Amino acid sequence: AVHDEMRAKNMQYSVVTYNALIDACARSGEMSRVSPLLEQMSQEGIEPNVITYSTVVKGYCQDNRLNQAFEVLEDMKRSADFSPDEVTYNTVLHGCARYRMFERGLALLRDMEGAGVTPSNFTLSVLVKLANRS
Repeated sequence: AVHDEMRAKNMQYSVVTYNALIDACARSGEMSRVSPLLEQMSQEGIEPNVITYSTVVKGYCQDNRLNQAFEVLEDMKRSADFSPDEVTYNTVLHGCARYRMFERGLALLRDMEGAGVTPSNFTLSVLVKLANRS
């Protein structure tokens, strides 16, 4: 509804605007709306950033679509413009813990470290959840 009103008033969008809309979709379980938003960004020449993709990853994890979250993570790793950060990795690790994917979570931790992303205290708390739920 807000998105439609903004469009009707020809308001200018930015990456921040799109990130907020994508986050709203992720939080409300409406991930089907994300692809059209990403397409609109592209049509308007607005480049997604690490926050955009991390938000998409979060939505897929919350929606029990871990395979799609991993696909986005892999796309980010192949990108010349940005790489997954600690937040992105922790989000997917948390998804692995939530859905009891212990081995995949450990593999992701190794991948994170191999990419030069240092695990934080939050990462360690997610790993504890991962171990407890397996």
